[in-house]
Amino acid sequence: MQSAQCGSKLAPPDLQDMTAAMPRLGSAIMVDTFSYETLYSEKSVDTPLNPGVHAKYDFAVAYPAPETLPLDGLIQSLQSAVDSDSTKVLAELAYYPHQLGALELREYTAQKLATDRGFTVTPDEIALTNGSGEALGLVIQALTNPGDVVLAEEFVYMGTTAQLRRFGADIRGMAMDEGGIIPEALDTQITALAAAGEKPKYIYVIPEHQNPMGSTVSAERRKAILAICHKHGLPILEDDCYVDLRFKGDVQPAFRALDDSGIVVYVASYSKLLAPGLRLGYFTASPELMRRALSFKLGSGPNQFAAIAIEGYLRNNLESHKDNFNPLLKAKCNSMTAALEEHFGSSGATWSAPEGGCYVWLTMPEGSDIASIRDEVFEQGVGYVAGTNFEADASGRIGHNSARLCFAFESVEKNAEGIALLAQLFKQHGAM
Repeated sequence: MQSAQCGSKLAPPDLQDMTAAMPRLGSAIMVDTFSYETLYSEKSVDTPLNPGVHAKYDFAVAYPAPETLPLDGLIQSLQSAVDSDSTKVLAELAYYPHQLGALELREYTAQKLATDRGFTVTPDEIALTNGSGEALGLVIQALTNPGDVVLAEEFVYMGTTAQLRRFGADIRGMAMDEGGIIPEALDTQITALAAAGEKPKYIYVIPEHQNPMGSTVSAERRKAILAICHKHGLPILEDDCYVDLRFKGDVQPAFRALDDSGIVVYVASYSKLLAPGLRLGYFTASPELMRRALSFKLGSGPNQFAAIAIEGYLRNNLESHKDNFNPLLKAKCNSMTAALEEHFGSSGATWSAPEGGCYVWLTMPEGSDIASIRDEVFEQGVGYVAGTNFEADASGRIGHNSARLCFAFESVEKNAEGIALLAQLFKQHGAM
């Protein structure tokens, strides 16, 4: 009689036959590839992976200046935390993070908001997230039913519009000028939509160094917009992720600092100030909305290791980091806008004059189509993101002659060289 090995059982005869027919490990026998075609969920989408290809002059990225990443300082902050209380750090890392994220970073964030943005919340009213994108996604899910009308700036960050569409929002664009949202036009728009039975659910706004247009909404406009939102009962989803990147002029008060009623949901990030790869953002909202938003969160809080490094570094180095970071942004922006003046000044083109952030918004004369030639220009050395990608309503009507140019990523020299080449390529393709 054949005996079984310790810890195993003999397979039934029919199972033995089946396994014998299967290819052995390392054999050359081929089997048909398993198909999931009939198994995908209705909401799944076959999305191509982004290969991360960069042009020689890459103005298409959305990254801050890479040379300002304080890698040594972050490492030293981690080491200091371990040296001061290794038992505490190890105990924290041995467990999944708190749902709201690391307490020390929430405490620091509360202090920073009070000092820099002018409003007071407790650490327990702040939720740390995997970048501001996760924070926005949680709030969007808590507020949005399929078909809900949501207002966003006429041209606005495509990552947020992608999330809004994913959860069924019907996005409408708010009219803008060089100062951001136009309050009078907003009031008229909301009134008209409500009369047509399409009252908006809330508005989404990037008020400081807006992505992609670079504009900042003044305190006076913010107060007017708040009054309009109270009049119509619309919350404001405020995305303040670029506020630390100001290199000229005065920081404007946050919507949240101007209103303590709970109508403002405030989202911000450490990714742009330090490095996108750290993936740490946060949000604060009324207690019930916080709980509702967090009900959509999968798993625990964000990376504890990164939180320890960020808190330790910024608590001691925030102002010195800004003093290094923002003058470099200013130099890069000046280089790009000076090159635009030199090479586009007589073309009829216009461009924004940002006081911070990462982006210049270029608008070519009516009839110029720089969206259709984007891929060819990219292959020839200059990357940009066409304005059609930022249209809030995705109509494809208004963005063909515009583009977002990121000045923060490339060097001062490459900003100038790249804009010179861009002008040559636009002329070559008949767009200028």
